[in-house]
Amino acid sequence: MRQLKKRQLKSNKKLSSDEKKLELKKYRDLVLATIDYYLDNKLIQLRTADFDSNEHFQGLKTQALEHFDKSRLSRLKQWFRDLTEMQVETRDFKFNQYLKEKTGYDIDLFQSYNLRVDKIIEKGKITTDNQFYDINMMVDQLSQIEPKDSEKIGTLNKLLLDYELRKTKKSRPHNNG
Repeated sequence: MRQLKKRQLKSNKKLSSDEKKLELKKYRDLVLATIDYYLDNKLIQLRTADFDSNEHFQGLKTQALEHFDKSRLSRLKQWFRDLTEMQVETRDFKFNQYLKEKTGYDIDLFQSYNLRVDKIIEKGKITTDNQFYDINMMVDQLSQIEPKDSEKIGTLNKLLLDYELRKTKKSRPHNNG
């Protein structure tokens, strides 16, 4: 009986080890793709007497591969979070699509944003300027993706219009007389 339990524990560790290898590969690919995104983006390339962004990012690629070789999964995950922070903050939706195309991994960097939008749709009403901003960004994003989700765009535009009309009514002075 004890022997069987030991074997089961070993097989669980083996599975865990295989899962770690898959995660390592995934995060290596995601980090390298993110660095490539920076290398391909002419707007953020910088070269001064002291700094060359291309050299910097090539060096990061080398370090990322070293972390992969040394099985440093937590380091690669942290790098991915750090390297993608700007795209998440600026809501660079094209970046999410780029990662999916480049790596084949279906990840959603904007999961919390998408959940917020879904809750607003479910509620059927925008109640704050931040929600208005989120919905407006989603309409912009959906308008740039093929095939267009015309039904969702219509629903979101209705929410935007309703919110704008309510705000306009609130800001108008009342006539007494």
